[in-house]
Amino acid sequence: MKVNVSLFGPMRKYADKDKFQLELEEGATLSHLLDHLKIEDRIYIVILVDGRRAYEDEPLSNDAEVLIMSPTGGA
Repeated sequence: MKVNVSLFGPMRKYADKDKFQLELEEGATLSHLLDHLKIEDRIYIVILVDGRRAYEDEPLSNDAEVLIMSPTGGA
């Protein structure tokens, strides 16, 4: 199965490109994707799959659009 991944902000350090396609096993979850990218600090990240908020146990589907970013804030 192939998923399309976009990394934003500090998450860009986990790959050579900020947008890429990744091959995963059928039935893979977001946790498998994060493991593959070696993202260990998962407390302060926001993940969207096909435009909606998702969590680590979320199963992925072929051609899913996955956006991974750090939350931002300001005063």
